Amino acid sequence: MKYYGTKNNKDYGFYLENFDNAIEISDEYWNELLEAQNSGKIIILFENKVVAVNENEYSFENGKWTKLSEEEAGIKQLKIQNAIRANEILEKLDELDKKRIRAIAEPSLKDEEQTWLEYYNAQISGLRGELAEITK
Repeated sequence: MKYYGTKNNKDYGFYLENFDNAIEISDEYWNELLEAQNSGKIIILFENKVVAVNENEYSFENGKWTKLSEEEAGIKQLKIQNAIRANEILEKLDELDKKRIRAIAEPSLKDEEQTWLEYYNAQISGLRGELAEITK
């Protein structure tokens, strides 16, 4: 048997020994929880049960987990995706800024109608527009 809970009222985890307010779980269920965690789920205490859930389906507020509605879960997932994309855009903008500096220092044509500087500026403009859309 394993026990799930917190000894300090903030850090939850699995324990081999029983203690006040610990929830007893079988070794088989403990293995299932660990497998779920390895596949990207989080382990939480919900309605006095230890469960593995997708993080975007629950919210932790005032020391308690609550299940989100489908709409709220969708909004939370969109925020996560937007934050990831915003980080990707910022990394790409940094890379393009370095290329743009080189294009200013070493002016040359990308093709017959466009300089490298114009090309990088166009890419940067598009990325900044996308970033503005997902962060508003």
